[in-house]
Amino acid sequence: MDQTLRAVIIDDETNAREALANLLRIVSPQVQVCGEARNADLGIALIEKEKPNLVFLDIQMPGKTGFDLLATFDRIDFGVIFTTAYQEYAIRAFRFSAIDYLLKPIDPDELSAAVARYKSQAGNVNPQQLQILQEQLDPGKSPRLMERQRNDHQRIALPTAEGIHFVQMTDIVQCESLGSYTKFHLLKGPAIVVSRLLKEYEEILDHYYFVRVHQSHIINLEHIKRYVKGDGGQVWMSDNTEIEVSRRRKEEFLALLSDFYVNSGKLR
Repeated sequence: MDQTLRAVIIDDETNAREALANLLRIVSPQVQVCGEARNADLGIALIEKEKPNLVFLDIQMPGKTGFDLLATFDRIDFGVIFTTAYQEYAIRAFRFSAIDYLLKPIDPDELSAAVARYKSQAGNVNPQQLQILQEQLDPGKSPRLMERQRNDHQRIALPTAEGIHFVQMTDIVQCESLGSYTKFHLLKGPAIVVSRLLKEYEEILDHYYFVRVHQSHIINLEHIKRYVKGDGGQVWMSDNTEIEVSRRRKEEFLALLSDFYVNSGKLR
């Protein structure tokens, strides 16, 4: 028998709270909704009173935001699944931070999957994850407003069975596809394997100086030591690996490589 999970719903929209509670009863009956709140202040009091395992939390609410609510707790000893109407670039932000989210209107299958992920990981949100999420949700970082961003000072959260790894993007040499997993090869330390497709990370890293050069590889342009011309060509990376550039990706790769050297001042 599944262990009961105590949950609270914090959202300023009455209809949204009711819809989520009804969906939980249908698709995740092991989740017991023990309270609802319409704003952050009431949500804080509710969490302190009920001590839930899991909080479904809206981001944008009148007055304090969902982030403000979480900032009031010295220790976040509960799971968080954000419910949000954000679209497009926000999805990248959540994936960057490895924090779970549900887009409104909430899809029953996605809700069930989010609860299952919480149960399998049984992990609480780390303050570093929230910091990464807030940085990525900065309106100034919307893809409509920005060009490729430097990898400097940017971190990414990588979820594994052992926990969340926080990695500086400048330390990522390459990402390699291992079927339904992605292996991150790092400048220092052992590689990290994440149970997500390489395609997901292609979308996440799309606005930084990373490029998919092959069906199986995304590389960090900062770590290219040498490019050898050919049908598609090969790149030699700083970890002394040689990676083939596919013919159909060669033009995009060379254009981005040129852009990187111009913007970084590393003209060759």
